[in-house]
Amino acid sequence: MLGALVPVILIVHGIVALFLVGMILVQKNEGGMGGLGGGASGGMAGFLSGRAQSNLLTKATKWLAVGFFCTSLVLAYADSHRAKREPLVGGASTTSAPAVPTGETGSETTGTTDSGTSTPVEPATPVEPAAPSGQ
Repeated sequence: MLGALVPVILIVHGIVALFLVGMILVQKNEGGMGGLGGGASGGMAGFLSGRAQSNLLTKATKWLAVGFFCTSLVLAYADSHRAKREPLVGGASTTSAPAVPTGETGSETTGTTDSGTSTPVEPATPVEPAAPSGQ
């Protein structure tokens, strides 16, 4: 259902997250340090009055946070309802099938008897490693 929209929502999610961090960093610090670093010498001091600037930044931050949480919920829902379990970012999974031993191939797994019927061939037993000399 959401398979084709997931990359678009993921990009929107990243953009909203970057703007949200920026909006939080631009806001004036109004507490904590007793007025240190405050004042009208900020970068946006002449752009809007203090009250209007505060309202604009607060509203923008609120709506960016709402967008961030909505895209987070949609991405979590899409991930939990996928049929294939692959990474959301990065393409195909890194798991692979076990390697076939060098002496065997798929065609050598069965042998034929004199009557023409095929019977399974027993796998070769692994060779035990020799103990290191001097121990």
